[in-house]
Amino acid sequence: MPALPNQLNTTSASGSQWVTSYQLQNDDGTLMNITGKTFEFVIRPTTSDATEPALVSVNSTAANAQGYITVTPATSTLLVVLSPTATALIGQSAYPYSLWMDPGLSDATDLVTGTFYNALVAAA
Repeated sequence: MPALPNQLNTTSASGSQWVTSYQLQNDDGTLMNITGKTFEFVIRPTTSDATEPALVSVNSTAANAQGYITVTPATSTLLVVLSPTATALIGQSAYPYSLWMDPGLSDATDLVTGTFYNALVAAA
């Protein structure tokens, strides 16, 4: 298994709901113990931007207008949901994103990083 963070680019349509599931595993392929862990998914204008709030930010502690993260410890799975409001906010663009475990703590770990491609779509 590659060193963290894992690299994964993703795409969405502006103004639509974006849903992705991540199953977290240890290096040996066993399920990671995520009991008591918190998670945050952020999209930022640049990789060096650390201003708060991020352009888009959802976490596992509370849902907000931009979306939420559901944690299922039994299967070491995270369900990340961005609302249509969040994807409309970023319009047509390509921004860096990261999925963090225990953000803001001394053991904060960037699990997944990549480019979030967001495309404009014509109405039906």
